[in-house]
Amino acid sequence: MSGTRYECEVFCAHDFAVTWGINEGDALGPPKETVLGDIYSLKSADVFSRLTLQLGSPITVVHHHGGTRPALPAGAKVRLLGQLRLMAHDGDVLEIILLEVEGQFFGLPLGPMRAATGYALIDINTTDTALRLSEIVRGCFGAGTRVTMADGSLTPIEQLQSGDMVLTRDQGAQPVRWLGKVTLRGYGAYAPVVIPEGGLGNLRSLKLAPRQRIFLYQRGDKRLGGRAEVLVQALHLVGSAGITQHEGGFVDYFSLAFDEHQIIYAEGVPMESLLVSRATMTRLPPALRTDLQARYPNLQHKPHFAQDVASDQPINAPHGASPRA
Repeated sequence: MSGTRYECEVFCAHDFAVTWGINEGDALGPPKETVLGDIYSLKSADVFSRLTLQLGSPITVVHHHGGTRPALPAGAKVRLLGQLRLMAHDGDVLEIILLEVEGQFFGLPLGPMRAATGYALIDINTTDTALRLSEIVRGCFGAGTRVTMADGSLTPIEQLQSGDMVLTRDQGAQPVRWLGKVTLRGYGAYAPVVIPEGGLGNLRSLKLAPRQRIFLYQRGDKRLGGRAEVLVQALHLVGSAGITQHEGGFVDYFSLAFDEHQIIYAEGVPMESLLVSRATMTRLPPALRTDLQARYPNLQHKPHFAQDVASDQPINAPHGASPRA
C-alpha cells in the first residue's frame, strides 16, 4: 500500500460522547477504556474534518483541514487503535476506525453517520484493524452488467446516460443523474466477485466490486441478521452458490447515482445504487468524486433502510431468499 493516499472525513473523539451507560459523559477514548453497551451520540454533523493519509509503514498525515479545531501537522504518524462496531436504535450498523495522532483521538466512520442519534457499542476489534480501502468501491458493477430499464428492457450499464429512466424497487422509474467509471487493478480489495448465471437468480453471470451490496428479501425462520430485508456485500457470499473472487489484470467498474439512494435491478437481482453522502463521497476515487460533485453538488442521500449484515456473520447464499422484488 506504500505510496497510496487515502482521503476521508474524521471527527474528533471529544465530539462523540457516551450519553447513557457506564462511561456516561465521557468522550470516545482508547479501546481499553470503552465498555460494550454504552450508547454514544455525535454532537453535530458539522464536527467532521477532512484528512488525507499516506498509507505505508508508518501511516502519516499528508493534509488535514481541521475546521474549527487546529489542523494536524503534515508528516505526523497515525496509529490505528481498533475498529468499533455500533448499532443505532433502528438497527443501522456503523463501523468506526479509531485513530491516534500526536496524542489526539479521532474516529473514521466507514459509512453514513447521523448526528444526535444514539449508537450502542456492540463490538471492539483491536487485533485486525486496517484502513479498509475496499470501502471505496461500493455501488459498482462490472462492464456488461445489464440494468432493468423503466420499460422492462435490459441495457448494459456502460451504455446508460444521464436522464435514462431506470426501474427502481421502491420508486418506480427514476432518471439516472450520473454514471461514473473507474479502472482498477483487479487484485486484493478490488478483485471482482463473480456470481455465475442463476447463482442468485441472476439472468447472466455478474461481476461486482467486493463491497457492492446485494438486496435480499428472506422468507422463513432462518434469516441472515434476523430480518426479512438485508443488504449483503458480495464479498461475503464468496464460497456459496458457486460465487468466486477473481484476481488479475484490470477491471472497469461503473457506478450509478440517482436523486435518492435506490435499489435497482442488475441482471434481475436487486442491488443498491451508489450512496452519495458526506461520509461516502470522500471514499470515492478522486476522479469520480470530482466529476460527481461538479455535476450534482447538492446530492445528499439517506441510506436505504435494510440491515447491513455484519462481516463476521457466517453467510451462505440463503435458501428461500428472494433476490427479486
